[in-house]
Amino acid sequence: MTTILVVEDELLTRRMLQELLQNEGFTVITAGGVAEALAEIEHRTCDLVLLDLILPDGDGLAVCKRIRARHQMPIVILSTKRELNDRVIGLETGADDYIIKPFEPLEVVARVRAQLRRAQELNREEDATVFRAGPLVLDISLRDAKVDGKRASLTSKEFELLHLLAKRAGRAVSREFLFEQLWSEEELASEKNVAVYIRRIRQKIESDPDAPRILLTVRGYGYRLAT
Repeated sequence: MTTILVVEDELLTRRMLQELLQNEGFTVITAGGVAEALAEIEHRTCDLVLLDLILPDGDGLAVCKRIRARHQMPIVILSTKRELNDRVIGLETGADDYIIKPFEPLEVVARVRAQLRRAQELNREEDATVFRAGPLVLDISLRDAKVDGKRASLTSKEFELLHLLAKRAGRAVSREFLFEQLWSEEELASEKNVAVYIRRIRQKIESDPDAPRILLTVRGYGYRLAT
């Protein structure tokens, strides 16, 4: 059974999300604050986290960062903050998607299913065990990358993006192709997402993210992995 953790301090919204997702067949556990959420993460296996950013005992972004440092399940942020910069910060902190409040219940379900589907597809991946591109080793079984033997701790979306590039190592891949492959119509629709994730990946695999040697930019077109 797929388990979703809903972290939301507002009681009515928390109960609504719990009922909505349970009616879709998911097992739902809830938390009303930072301490409770982190305790649930440590003691249960969760397949996805729905995370409010404004919590009574701490910052939701800090929670996102702490979860991402140790776990790879999809994280979907719920927030009243609608500015592009707020969304970019959420994605850079480790979230896989960002839903703006107030939201439509069907939109939440669609985005949750999209993230779970991608995670499941990665689990079923059998076309290769390891991709190598220069000092980078992408391990399908781990769903992570290593550089000089050190794990990068990629999120599920970061792994997918790097996997697409690794299968085409040495060749330029357009931003449009990456966007079309990794983001559904239900998700935040902007090609700026690609740039956000490229920056996040570089921070994890490059010794100097501002002067990348592994994940390169092809000016005016897209990106390629060095071989």
